[in-house]
Amino acid sequence: MSTEQVNNEIRRFLKAEDKLALCLSGKWGVGKTHTWDTLLTAAFKDATVRPPRYAYVSLFGLETLSDVRRSVFENTVEAAAFSEKERLEATFSSVSERLAQLSSKWRAGIGMIRGIPVVADYGGLVEAGFLDVRNQIVCFDDLERMSEGLDLKDMLGLISFLKEKKNCKVVLLLNSEALEGQNAEDFRVQLEKVIDIHLTFAPTASEAVAIAVPDRTTLLSQMVAEYAAKLEITNIRTIFKLLRICSRLEEVLEGYDERIIRQAFHGACLFGFAIYQPTEAPPIDAILKHRPYADLFGDREERTPEEIQHSELLKRYEFLTADGLDLVVFDCIRSGFYDEVSLQREADVLTGRLELKDQDAAFSKVWDIYHGSFDDNADAFATELKQSIRDNAAAISPANLSASIATLKKLGHGDGLDDLIKDYVDSRDDGMDFWVGDPVSPRLNIEDPDVIAAFAAKAGAFADDRTLTGVATAIVRNRGWSEGTLEFLDKHSTDDFYAAMKSAKDEELRLVVYGLTYFRNIGNADERMKSISAKAVSALQRIGQESAINRLRVEKFSVVVPQA
Repeated sequence: MSTEQVNNEIRRFLKAEDKLALCLSGKWGVGKTHTWDTLLTAAFKDATVRPPRYAYVSLFGLETLSDVRRSVFENTVEAAAFSEKERLEATFSSVSERLAQLSSKWRAGIGMIRGIPVVADYGGLVEAGFLDVRNQIVCFDDLERMSEGLDLKDMLGLISFLKEKKNCKVVLLLNSEALEGQNAEDFRVQLEKVIDIHLTFAPTASEAVAIAVPDRTTLLSQMVAEYAAKLEITNIRTIFKLLRICSRLEEVLEGYDERIIRQAFHGACLFGFAIYQPTEAPPIDAILKHRPYADLFGDREERTPEEIQHSELLKRYEFLTADGLDLVVFDCIRSGFYDEVSLQREADVLTGRLELKDQDAAFSKVWDIYHGSFDDNADAFATELKQSIRDNAAAISPANLSASIATLKKLGHGDGLDDLIKDYVDSRDDGMDFWVGDPVSPRLNIEDPDVIAAFAAKAGAFADDRTLTGVATAIVRNRGWSEGTLEFLDKHSTDDFYAAMKSAKDEELRLVVYGLTYFRNIGNADERMKSISAKAVSALQRIGQESAINRLRVEKFSVVVPQA
């Protein structure tokens, strides 16, 4: 049954002259009460409700049938209550007024007076007031939360009494899943005897979103609606909570790039779903540890059908890996305290990344001029490229700078390139490693000699705080070396090599020895590599000659130790 079909049946029920009992059941939070209230209010404003008197009673906390009867009387309101901007609820004054009217009615009829009970307290008066409950609509909510003192059969009997003897139409809003044991069985048995219309309210995610977020004129409402639908959330209470959460995040992140706010909303909706509906959403731990590309690297652990389902949901939701902002958002939702300092700190980090991303996109766009046509536009391309290098230096890699400079030279636009390279170098505050290059791929394919020279000069300006031990271990860990490494190693003496090996212990010892002897295995070793290897072997031989045990230790590194 679609939501629209349910709505039409409720409208028909409200207009009907017949005394009927309607049960609207569904999961908790899907919007049963919200939908009923919305349609009821609209019908009262259109003057199409029959009969035009109404009482809403939550059974939560009521202990006895007397409490229920009293609550029906106390909460009865007339049609005029629905004509206000905000619906009027029954108050002590309105109840007192009705009691006064009842008293006058009773005094007006001699025959009636004989049957009136003598009451002196408010509770007794209101209990007596139930005698006047008739010709109205009564809505009972929270049946599954009623007290143990209330028997389900008695409640169903009261519903039947109101319908048959009091000419009332009765509505029962029910979370049927919450009924357990005997109550569930009794309800199923008695339902057909009491209820005339049984509607199941089970909105789809898109229908739930339409109920919870009817107005989507703001970024917040648009994003929450989109994300809730993607997560297939059908609980409108959860969606309302997500709206409040995102409203608070929007307040804290006011003024930041829209992409950052969108990410905050994206994470908030996912985490909120997991916190408020843990039986339907992916577990928090699975979200925080989610690695979408793990399978590509051979990480294929056996997963349950439920884990696969959760993984597919995260994939459809386009959630990759939780970053710093996501983690802070999660902590805020979990604690209820929105740490503005932490949120804005992570937003600042993302701002820097987005700026680099935008600069990289701008630089790539200039190259589209080069790759995108066969037009004779070299001058225009060169002008744009030079300006882009100045504007986007922070996002341009050394390899891309080198390729750009080389291309400009080939196009005959070599004027001002020295200044352009200098501007690039001066504008970046990277450390020495950036200018020295990557140990695995030396110079990152930097081929232009002017760029190489500028980078070398910049690297040389740094104070060399490297140690022999640090450089040797880095060679092994990185399985390679960067420019300047050979020169650094070769300027050290055999005594320096000896001291570094003697001072190293445990794992560091193994790394130092393998690092200093690394170039023995290079087939086309140059003179500098041969010099480094000779010093390393000499130092090891000296250590091996110190004792019998050291001789054995050195020989395991394939070094022959001569007799002392």
